[in-house]
Amino acid sequence: MEISKLAARVPIYPLFIAASLLVGWFMPDFYAWTDSDQSRPSPLLWNLPMWSAIASLVFCLALPWLPIAPRKLDDLQRTPMRFSVRALLLLTAGVAIAIPMLAKFPIVLSGIVCIGAFAYLAAFGARHPEHRMAAVTLVACMALPYSWMVGDEDIGNVLFGLMIMLVEMPAFLPTALLSIPLEQYVFDMQWLAVSLNALEIIIGIWIIRLGPKRTIAYLLLVIQMSAVGSLAFYAMCVA
Repeated sequence: MEISKLAARVPIYPLFIAASLLVGWFMPDFYAWTDSDQSRPSPLLWNLPMWSAIASLVFCLALPWLPIAPRKLDDLQRTPMRFSVRALLLLTAGVAIAIPMLAKFPIVLSGIVCIGAFAYLAAFGARHPEHRMAAVTLVACMALPYSWMVGDEDIGNVLFGLMIMLVEMPAFLPTALLSIPLEQYVFDMQWLAVSLNALEIIIGIWIIRLGPKRTIAYLLLVIQMSAVGSLAFYAMCVA
């Protein structure tokens, strides 16, 4: 694997995982530090996420000049995606079945799609060991900013907290934003959150294959989105 000396010395993916866990674990403490409540949010509540987003954007703009090189072997093995006639027929049949299911059982269909996305991610990591750590980091950046939910008394038991952390909460922020033009209550759109979560995973797999720099940029976006969503959910429901 041809990676620059800088990239070899810096454990990029473990740092992402640790940062995601710390953000989630100390979310209640951060909210208490800002001295906010639901009726009177402090300006500090959103200043830190805003400056963090700006810093991430600056870092992403500098990424092309950082000495991080992709695996040469990956470039040789990367092949364009091809669809057979059978695959296209199965895809068409799946869409035809999914449309009426989405109308009648949206949460069931979105759950199946999300489980399929996680299965695809697991299979991707099994087939490509060189991308396994990036795949694990993707899930960590999506879910761990909500780690405060595991020990929260209002959420319930640990297993339930872990389930909603993985399946529904990573896409809470885009779901909340989309609920505004759709004129829907965000907590009535679980199916959309689960579907967007699956889409986030599929996009992540595609970007991981494109190389470490694009992966790092996407992970920064994912952790920012999950962290702000976690803060918003905590402020709305728990604090």
